[in-house]
Amino acid sequence: MAVALIAGAALPASAATTQTATGTGSASASVPITGTINATTISVTIPNSVAYTINPDANTFTAPALAVTNNTVVPVTVGVQSLTADSSGTFADKLPTDETWSTLDASDSAKYVALGISATSTGWSTGYNSSTDWAAAHAPVTIGSLPSGATGNLALAANFGRAFTASKAPTGSIVFSVCLS
Repeated sequence: MAVALIAGAALPASAATTQTATGTGSASASVPITGTINATTISVTIPNSVAYTINPDANTFTAPALAVTNNTVVPVTVGVQSLTADSSGTFADKLPTDETWSTLDASDSAKYVALGISATSTGWSTGYNSSTDWAAAHAPVTIGSLPSGATGNLALAANFGRAFTASKAPTGSIVFSVCLS
């Protein structure tokens, strides 16, 4: 008997959530429908950091691809909100056309760099922006759309002088923006 009382107490009361339609010949009742729709959670995997190397003797700039993976259940649009080559003040951001990079002397080589970022053809939906976004002229830019589950690659590029009297360790940053497509 005690078990039956406890089980009965756990059932929800439904009398307050019903209505009775009455009439002769026919009856009707309007029933409001209330739903809950949760917001889509944006989830994108981006690198924690990226390191590059400039070798002025070989005139080379080496940096790994920056992989951006869309873990969201729908496509997302990826952009670059800000890009700085060096936030410590060692270098001033320049455009690649601002200098004749191969002829910079030691003083100017130690002051100027042109750093850019662009999408490669891997992973992005048709119509992605393949232009290089240079830190010196940076304004927020949309890279493109990534389908659900896709990985799009970005590449860094740089122009630099070749006359360094000491090693440098500039520290910059990339701020990504992501929204639903």
